[in-house]
Amino acid sequence: MHLLHFADLHLGIENYGRLDPATGLHSRLLDFRDRLATIFETAIERGVDAVLFAGDLYRTPTPNPTWQREFALQLRRLQQADIPIVLVVGNHDTPAAFGRATSVDVFNALDLAGTHVVRAPLLFTLPTKSGPLQIAGLPWPTRHYLRTHETYRQLPQEDLLREISRLCARQIRDLADRLDKDVPAVLVAHVAAAGAIYSGSERSALVGSDPTILTSDLANPAFDYVALGHVHRHQDLNAGGHPAVVYSGSSERVDFGEERETKGFCLISIDGSGGRRLTSYEFVPTAARPFATLDVDVAGAEDPTAAVLEAVGRATLTKAVVRVRYTVDAGQRVDTDCVRRALEAAGAHYVAAIAPTAVPKERLRRVAVPQDASTAFALERFIDNRPDLEPHREILTRYALQLERDLSVADSGGNS
Repeated sequence: MHLLHFADLHLGIENYGRLDPATGLHSRLLDFRDRLATIFETAIERGVDAVLFAGDLYRTPTPNPTWQREFALQLRRLQQADIPIVLVVGNHDTPAAFGRATSVDVFNALDLAGTHVVRAPLLFTLPTKSGPLQIAGLPWPTRHYLRTHETYRQLPQEDLLREISRLCARQIRDLADRLDKDVPAVLVAHVAAAGAIYSGSERSALVGSDPTILTSDLANPAFDYVALGHVHRHQDLNAGGHPAVVYSGSSERVDFGEERETKGFCLISIDGSGGRRLTSYEFVPTAARPFATLDVDVAGAEDPTAAVLEAVGRATLTKAVVRVRYTVDAGQRVDTDCVRRALEAAGAHYVAAIAPTAVPKERLRRVAVPQDASTAFALERFIDNRPDLEPHREILTRYALQLERDLSVADSGGNS
């Protein structure tokens, strides 16, 4: 039996790019869509028995029609190939209010053949061309669900996270206890594992705010493979052990915090021909958008601009999202327009920032933005001029997007 495992697609992220004139779509939306197309093409070419998606389909739980269309067009290809897919609900798929639909509930409502959405802990048997496969699904554990119960309503945040972790561990054991030992079984879950290594931007945004599950609870030997989502860095938390407990990682880079990470998905083989089932998997890299940071120390250089340009000339920047951080002595100047032209000539996809590593406060320029610019756009331009805020770019942008959503709801009278 052959399976494909991927996660954290985040379709709809539109940072570090521009509108594509040929399609009218944001170039970064095309990046994420193209990674999805590669994954499904591989599933079809390899003739896998099922595709397992471990959560976070879209950037937000309220995807716009364009994002939905782009996913649906790719999903149709799987259906035409008669390959079933399991979609586990992730935290980005989950609305803030209990009772509202997740971003993937529509696929259950349409009752699409071969498309199975897991929005609550669930055990079911998936028919495949190689025989039955048991799916134990565990979606993102939402705290607002517990807050609707009197027992948990007054719990402090730290105690609530511990209680969620305890309940998740119990759910995994309960699912494992109900398995048929003669039928292959996988756990597909969108959770934060205690031993996981996070990407740079994830580390500051997520660590300490998520309920965590021990690897020992996830690595239940009743499962043949554990397919995880939520953490963007590919890793096996039970390397060499049984079962493999694997974060496939995301298939496309989100920001500079993932600059040095290889992105991709996993192909799994469960072989029961010898009487005892043996599981193996391989990580398959995708052609994710390159991100490149040029750190250049030109302090004391006779011509700082020429020194930065020399560094640009040595770097491989084709199709990359690029930022340049340079160090200069007080009073030295770098012609950033000249550097930008050089980066574009070198084939950069997008220039995210050209900025000194430290700028005296009196030298910070005011950032001009159009009056009709979005909050997120204005913030991006502001951070471009504030290199000291660069490490916090992603989390600040998230807050800006949340503010825009809140203001939009307020303007519409609270209807959403």
